[in-house]
Amino acid sequence: MRIEFLGGAGEVGKSAVFIKDRDTNIILDYGTKLQTDPPSFPVEAEDVSAAILSHAHLDHSGGLPILYKKEKPPLFTNDITLESISLLLKDSMKIARKEHYPLPYSRTDFKKMLKHAKLMMYEEDFKIDNFHCQLYDAGHIPGSAGILLDNGKRIFYTGDIKLDSTRLLNGCKLPIDIDVLITESTYSDREHPDREEEEKKFLASIDEALSLDETTLVPVFALGRAQEVLLILEKYADKIALDGMAKKASEIVLDFKHYLKDPKKLKNILKKITWVRTDAERERAVKKYPIIVTTAAMMGGGPVLYYLRHLSSRPEAKVLFTGFLIEDSPAKVLIDTGLFETIEEKFNVHCDLHQFDLSSHAGHSELIEIIKRTNPKQVICVHGDECKDFAKGIESKLDIPATAPKNGDILEI
Repeated sequence: MRIEFLGGAGEVGKSAVFIKDRDTNIILDYGTKLQTDPPSFPVEAEDVSAAILSHAHLDHSGGLPILYKKEKPPLFTNDITLESISLLLKDSMKIARKEHYPLPYSRTDFKKMLKHAKLMMYEEDFKIDNFHCQLYDAGHIPGSAGILLDNGKRIFYTGDIKLDSTRLLNGCKLPIDIDVLITESTYSDREHPDREEEEKKFLASIDEALSLDETTLVPVFALGRAQEVLLILEKYADKIALDGMAKKASEIVLDFKHYLKDPKKLKNILKKITWVRTDAERERAVKKYPIIVTTAAMMGGGPVLYYLRHLSSRPEAKVLFTGFLIEDSPAKVLIDTGLFETIEEKFNVHCDLHQFDLSSHAGHSELIEIIKRTNPKQVICVHGDECKDFAKGIESKLDIPATAPKNGDILEI
């Protein structure tokens, strides 16, 4: 059996792992890297027997329609993930048209992908030739899944994973006695702060803005982070305006409430907040609502730019980031320099800027615990900037062979 790393090895973005055994070729994720201009995609995959998608985020799903230019492989995923990638990929196509860069797939390819989807439940058995397969709840975003492949050798691919529960989701579920563990390594080099304490600091910052009769802007990812933030802000629900793709993503999440830890609580919050749907409502929201939750998290586009322009001259207004900021993204540059800059515009932001760690990825200790629980014979570290150091640490601490491949590498199992 061979494992080829077509993307996402030694980097965060364009995740793609190609499992080959005899005449069976299975793609695990096929994403895009949004940090490049234009976005980049994995190495081309040919003779694909099937694709399995771990979750909807574009760094794992954004290139999937490419697989349907020449072929028609089944796409195994679950219901909420299929609905979510439909939303996110349509938005990607819209942005590509607006910014005048070509995508390596067409709307026809996208429709073929949707048509060939096979929907699975967590831990439901399905077969791809000689492989027995299952999806395990990964605890990252609603519908996220680790992928188990078993053809005599048991391979488990974590996708993006979270061991500890959050307000939105329960922690991940794991298979045991794995031969090969392919693990994400996003936060392999650091620990997350205590979640409860971090939430208290986040809420204290909101309270400070409210006491000054000022506005707080919270840029979020539409799927997962937006809903987590709303749950943290439950007591302020009537003061919140929700804008951007976070609106539609929240509707999708509620449509598939069986993935959630406490769907009733989220439903009640979504009833109380104000939904911004038009330009006129946006203009009213920035004047009336003290808390604005909106996309995009990295500030590369979306309604967040409208609000930032309006708040930029107000030093007591707050902009609160809730997780990792991609290097060189407008959001990262803003918090480092106080300057907002894109190709289209550039201006100073005088607001009070803060970054909190409300991550939906496993930190270092969680990753080590995941390795211990799955009890693998071999570990492969991907999806991170410090994969090599993480692999060395696994070997020294756990005495398990570990490697950190580069894009294009092939491992024989």
